[in-house]
Amino acid sequence: MVNRIHTVAGLAALLLVLAGPRLLAGEKAPDKLDLESILADKDKAEILKTEMEEAGAGDNKEFNINSDDNLSTLEVGDVYRNDEKTFFKVAGIKYKGSNGGTFVLQRTTGTGEPGQKFVRVRGVGPLTISARLTLLDLYVMGGPFLHPIALLGFVAIILAINSILIYRRNRQCPPRFIEAANAALDKGDVRKFEEFALKEKGLLPYVARALVDHYESSTTRELKERCEITAQKQIQRLRIPVRALNLIAVAAPLLGLLGTIVGMVIVFDAVASATGASKAAALAAGIRVKLFSTASALIVAIPSLFLYFIFSQKLSGIIADCEVAAEQFTHRIALLKRKRRARAGTEDEEETEERPAKPAKARKALKKENAGAEEEEEARP
Repeated sequence: MVNRIHTVAGLAALLLVLAGPRLLAGEKAPDKLDLESILADKDKAEILKTEMEEAGAGDNKEFNINSDDNLSTLEVGDVYRNDEKTFFKVAGIKYKGSNGGTFVLQRTTGTGEPGQKFVRVRGVGPLTISARLTLLDLYVMGGPFLHPIALLGFVAIILAINSILIYRRNRQCPPRFIEAANAALDKGDVRKFEEFALKEKGLLPYVARALVDHYESSTTRELKERCEITAQKQIQRLRIPVRALNLIAVAAPLLGLLGTIVGMVIVFDAVASATGASKAAALAAGIRVKLFSTASALIVAIPSLFLYFIFSQKLSGIIADCEVAAEQFTHRIALLKRKRRARAGTEDEEETEERPAKPAKARKALKKENAGAEEEEEARP
């Protein structure tokens, strides 16, 4: 009987020691004391100590954690553990409340990533916390290769906007310019045609300006060659945006794949010392995060590939329309030059060059006739 009284008294003293700090802090005492959990605290402490020793020292890296759970009781210094048996200490609290908040965790033990589930080890905060991952969190955890991928995505957006503005028929092949230019050529007014070309911007007006450059001193062939060279130069400039989109569509997946491979190498190195279920959990979590690099690259590459195809086809149609209009201008300008030379009584140099030469036999026969005529004159007294 006496032994039982001593045992009960010892348990009561132990309960007072464990529950005393909470009562002094103003916390409400539980309705029912769990003796089994109190007696098992020592075993849990030993298990946690063993896990911390196996995980190894942390690198004190800090992570911003967002959560929608009730964080009103969270305090700086609370210690939490994730599913990978990595321990984190609450290093700072940006804001907290019953509807969630944002706080900073410092990795004190282990090398695993924070993950989304945390269990309290020491402190007065919530027993469990579920983290909410944002796009910014995934971007930061994705690794350094996400920076060039994000840059390529930004450049692709700029190129798409630029292509929408410049790949328009009304801009490169203005219908009003075509009507006004044809009317001027019908009247034979080349200067008016050149004025219209200088006022407008785009592929066709640019080619038209080259077509009448040095009009008086150039032959029709020279005008055509100058027009073709100018058109090729301008078309190469117009193709720069679509070629850049094609480059982005090819380069982005390669960067994403490289980022995933490098990230997986880092993950394998980090979990090399882990064993059992913790190793599999850490490996799965690490691969899941690093695959975000490849997914981001594909998000950039696939739209870029579609945009390249769309704008390339649109540019080809614009070039075809400009070629038809430029051919009409060239034909009319050639007719004007022929009419002017006909009035002046001179031949077009191009026609003179293209006129076929006399056959060799005809030249020999003519030469023989001339030689025979000379001999007859000498034979006369």
